[in-house]
Amino acid sequence: MNVGFIGLGNMGNPMAANILKAQYNLTVYDLRREMGRSLEAAGAKWETSPKNVAAQSDVVLTSLPGPKEVEAVVLGENGIFAGLNSGCAYIDLSTNSPTTLQKIAEIGASKGFHVLDAPISGGVFGARDGTLTIFVGGEQGDFERFQPLFQSIGDHIAYMGPIGSGHVTKLVNNFIMFINFAGICEGMAMGAKAGIDLQALLDVIKTSTGDSMYLRRTIDLLLAGEDVNSAADLAVKDVHLAVELGRELDIPIELGPLVEDIFRRFCDRGRGQEDQLEIMRDFMQRSGVDVPERKSE
Repeated sequence: MNVGFIGLGNMGNPMAANILKAQYNLTVYDLRREMGRSLEAAGAKWETSPKNVAAQSDVVLTSLPGPKEVEAVVLGENGIFAGLNSGCAYIDLSTNSPTTLQKIAEIGASKGFHVLDAPISGGVFGARDGTLTIFVGGEQGDFERFQPLFQSIGDHIAYMGPIGSGHVTKLVNNFIMFINFAGICEGMAMGAKAGIDLQALLDVIKTSTGDSMYLRRTIDLLLAGEDVNSAADLAVKDVHLAVELGRELDIPIELGPLVEDIFRRFCDRGRGQEDQLEIMRDFMQRSGVDVPERKSE
C-alpha cells in the first residue's frame, strides 16, 4: 500500500517513521523541509505539496495543529483532494473539530474518496513507541480496511462510530485530561507549599483516589526537569474545541471555560509555543514552590 503522510512535527514524524518500519511505501510532506530529512534517510520519498503526495498514495494521513490547517491542507488548491484518486482514502489523525471533519467527509464522498477521523492519544512517547490509542470514526468497512495501518502506530484501536466520532472522543479525552491537569497544578502546589516533598506526595497519591495517568506523567516529568513535548497553545486549542462542542450540544459547561482561561492567560504572555508543562512550572513558581530546573532545550 502506498501511504502519504503530511505534518511531520513532534507527533507526526515518529508516527510516519513507524509506518515506514511496517514496510509501507511512504511519501511525506511538511511546510518545514528539514522535518522530512530523517524519514528520507530511512527510505521515505519527499514531495513538494499535499496534492503531489495524494497523487501517489492509496491513503493520506494528516497530523496537523487544528481545523484551520486541516481545511487548508485538504481542500486548498494544492491540497489532498486536488490530487487524490477516486476510491482512495484520507485519514485525519489531528485533534480536530468534528464539524470540520464531517464537512470534509461530505466533500470527499462526492468525489469518491473514503474519509476517516482517527485522532490519537499517548503523546510523543506513544508516537515513538507505536503504542498510541486511536479513536476512529467513519464507515465500519473503511475502519477494518485500514486496521493493519493503524496497528503500525498504535496498540489500542477503537471504532467509535460514524464520521466525526473519533474527534468527539478525542475532545472528551483531552477535556477531562486538561481539567485534571489544572487540578494537579493547584493540588500539588498546595501540598508542596505546606512542606510535603513532591515525590513523597506523588507516591502516596498513586495508591489513593486522587491518582491518574496524567498526575503520574506530569509530576514525574516535572521532577525530572523534562517536558511533555506539546506546546501550550495546543492545550488552549483542544480545550476551546471541547468547550465549543459542549455548547453545540447544549451541555452546561462550567469547568472547561475556566481551564481554557487559565491556559489562555499563560499563552497571552507570549508563551504559547512553550511546553505545556511550563504552565505547571509557572504555577509552582508563582506559588513559591521550588521545582527542578528544566533540562530540555
